[in-house]
Amino acid sequence: MNIPVAQISAVPMIPLSVGAHRVVQGVSVEHVCGEPELSVERDHDLMMRITQAALTALGTKVDKPTLFEPQDEPMKEAVHAS
Repeated sequence: MNIPVAQISAVPMIPLSVGAHRVVQGVSVEHVCGEPELSVERDHDLMMRITQAALTALGTKVDKPTLFEPQDEPMKEAVHAS
């Protein structure tokens, strides 16, 4: 049984060069999943986009090292009817 793994990295060429199959582009070495210089809301949005890219990577079948990048646009919240 294979368990998919996605690695979030600020320097994605390193895990890609050693054969990691699912690599997600992070922000910086100190803050891989966020940017403390942003407002709280924008930092949270960035973190969610990186997390969504990692979840997409986990659900994607790959057979070679692949880089996944967070979406440029903020995620839209689903609208639910009551």
